Amino acid sequence: MKRPTAGLLLIGACLLEVSCTATQASTPAASTPNTQALVPPAPAVSAATSAVQERPDLRQYFQAEQVAGSIALFDTADASTTCSDLTLCSKPTIPASTFKIAHSMIALETGVVDDAETVLPWDGKPYSEEAWNHNNTLRTAVRVSCVPCFQAIARKVGPERMQDWVNKLDYGNKDISGSIDQFWLKGGLRISALQQVDFLRRFDSGQLPISARTAETVRDLITLDVGQHHVLYGKTGLDQPPDFPELAAWFVGWLELGQRRVFFATIINGHGKDIDVKPVRRRVTERVLRALHLLPEDATRAIIND
Repeated sequence: MKRPTAGLLLIGACLLEVSCTATQASTPAASTPNTQALVPPAPAVSAATSAVQERPDLRQYFQAEQVAGSIALFDTADASTTCSDLTLCSKPTIPASTFKIAHSMIALETGVVDDAETVLPWDGKPYSEEAWNHNNTLRTAVRVSCVPCFQAIARKVGPERMQDWVNKLDYGNKDISGSIDQFWLKGGLRISALQQVDFLRRFDSGQLPISARTAETVRDLITLDVGQHHVLYGKTGLDQPPDFPELAAWFVGWLELGQRRVFFATIINGHGKDIDVKPVRRRVTERVLRALHLLPEDATRAIIND
């Protein structure tokens, strides 16, 4: 497997969420594993409509953290789709910052940004997150989950082009109703865990209508951990839409093991008021992957309070 260069290793163990702070300076773009070469495009198969095996035993990893939620998995080794709770895995939910994967593709394809190092100027407004109070690049904006950065991108893309691209990507319910700079946070866009897995599968296997350059750039942006025998890709998300009683906390991505892929979408949608769900969503995911003997022991453990 082609290994990423050291630049990716600096990106670190986590793409930080809405309440996180930047911990590293911007790193130059690095080469990433050419997974499209490893996995030739195959006929699209929707994870939402494939036979799904329910695994209630996986719920123990959520219970151990005193949270409610579910995890959906698709393993290319046997083309199996697994879910800890089929009802929850099928429930459409606000994507929050997990939409930044698709959003970055749209920004690149429309030319609103040129590459991962395109500067996204600070608008001069003070924000609670210090990492947002200066210029970012697309790379750092993904890493620190800079909401105002992507809101500015959305306004430049505009409603017509945004809707066109959300349709092309077949992302969730494709509903961008609400403000153009809020629809993935407080608007009409919804996606289920099974749909998240389906979207990521289509991305990795080259079935999305985006250029190879865009695919490589976005793959680079969401690389979290690189080991001798694995690469972990992912993005977090956190928000509470008006029509949801609970905070939606996501961690979505996939584990690359040579030519094998294990796609996942974890969502936490219930927890005690004293529980910080930001580190929990990735921790639960990694514990499930390790319990299934999928995540190598040399993988970076989710100990960062993201």
